[in-house]
Amino acid sequence: MARAYSPTLLGYVLLGLLNQLPRSGYDVRRELESTPMGHFSSSPGSIYPALQQLKKNGLVDSEVIHRSRLKPREVFHLTEKGKKALGAWLHKRLAVSDLRDNLAELMLRFRFMEGIASDQETLRFLQDFRRKAKTYASILKSQTRTQAESSHHFALSLQREISMIQMHIEWADHAMTAFEASKTDRL
Repeated sequence: MARAYSPTLLGYVLLGLLNQLPRSGYDVRRELESTPMGHFSSSPGSIYPALQQLKKNGLVDSEVIHRSRLKPREVFHLTEKGKKALGAWLHKRLAVSDLRDNLAELMLRFRFMEGIASDQETLRFLQDFRRKAKTYASILKSQTRTQAESSHHFALSLQREISMIQMHIEWADHAMTAFEASKTDRL
């Protein structure tokens, strides 16, 4: 039995970008080069095969647009199946380990929630993010207490990680406040 296709992280990023607006592969490359998503390769050797894989699996479709240019443009857009896959990724449960291992992915998920997740779902994501970050900070603090005597370097590296997690907690507080204020402004 064939395994169901699941996009890579780059695939989900492409779905998120195409959900915002249809784009050509060149448009996607420019977006990756000019935003904080620059850690993804913007090379044609990464982008075009990923788009074709999404198309092959029915998550995106495309249309060739002939303009006055010499070369036609293939513009990609999400299918209903692609929207469902993107929504499932955005609503995936958070784990404490995500704060350590998948922080960039969590921020991408938050970025692409706009227009897909309800206000309540977005707020729930932020609250859960904050809760998991506080749990992770507590775990690190307990490790610092037990390791401080055996390794000064280890204790200092844990303190740095705790500071970073504290920054994420503060960001979540700020984001929840800003999100609540924007909800009030829209009413």
